[in-house]
Amino acid sequence: SSFIVPAVSGDLSWARPGAPDLSADAGAPCASARAIAMASPPAPKRQKPDDEEPRAVYTNTSGMPRCEGRMHHLGVADGELANRIVIVGPVSRATLMAEFLQPEEPGKPLFSLVSNRGGFVVYTGMFEGERVSVVSIGMGLAMVDFFLREARATMQGPMAVVRFGTCGILKREVEPGSISVATGGSVLVQRNYAAFNADGEPVQNGCTTGGGKLPYTIVGPCPADAELSDAVVCSLREELGKDGAVPCMNATSDSFYSTQCRCVSDFVDANEGLFKELLDRHPDVVSIEMETFMLFHLARCSRPRGSIRVAAAAVNVANRPTGAVLSESRLHEMEH
Repeated sequence: SSFIVPAVSGDLSWARPGAPDLSADAGAPCASARAIAMASPPAPKRQKPDDEEPRAVYTNTSGMPRCEGRMHHLGVADGELANRIVIVGPVSRATLMAEFLQPEEPGKPLFSLVSNRGGFVVYTGMFEGERVSVVSIGMGLAMVDFFLREARATMQGPMAVVRFGTCGILKREVEPGSISVATGGSVLVQRNYAAFNADGEPVQNGCTTGGGKLPYTIVGPCPADAELSDAVVCSLREELGKDGAVPCMNATSDSFYSTQCRCVSDFVDANEGLFKELLDRHPDVVSIEMETFMLFHLARCSRPRGSIRVAAAAVNVANRPTGAVLSESRLHEMEH
């Protein structure tokens, strides 16, 4: 996974006032230590003044909410994220990639944080002399939105973000096990909720580019950052060979099921022919996943203009036309 960043906690201790120092008794029998601990007076309970207001869940509800200085969902405080960031979906992939990082201070542990509210996992350390963070963001458009907006609020200066995920393939000739890089940008495929009536039936079948009464909309493409995307392609090919990286246009869907044209009989989706429509409009689309469009779109909307640079790469896991799916062991190898 080291190719993914080509361009882009101290000790915990606490003590109760007046409690005895047990460090000298480290080798003493458990009973002795327990007896010393029991002899320590319990900490007095903090009495809440009658006029004290209960602490709010967060502050600045109409702006960028924080709780005691930490972002409400991402959980980080200012300075805890590096300006170069790799984002992944599952925690397991973030943990694997964090093995390439070294602690910022020798002898100290690697910075790590788990956000209980948002489900994000963050690691920050050093990689080949550069400060880098690896963040598990989960899946979907909303998680990218939470991440990028709140990360931006915690740092100054330019920001580079590379997504390393997994995707499906819409072209028969592309083999699972290669890696797609969205050099051609990304389109967005969304369910058009207004096109389903009160009984959950579609008004009519097909796709639209606007807000009409067709069940799906196709938006875009949103362009990629050419320089950073090309750097990712070059780094991949150095590691995997020319065929290891597939420069392409990506499609982001708002669902793993309906907008990725999976047929599930328990729900009305009216998605027959959706892939054909997508490829008729955008024949360069190769990969389909659930995050890249939002990443590219927000980077384009960031101010100052150009202050956030992004790229996206994804392991090609499943070829939808052929049904071929990458083995779990091979995916694990590629994550390393």
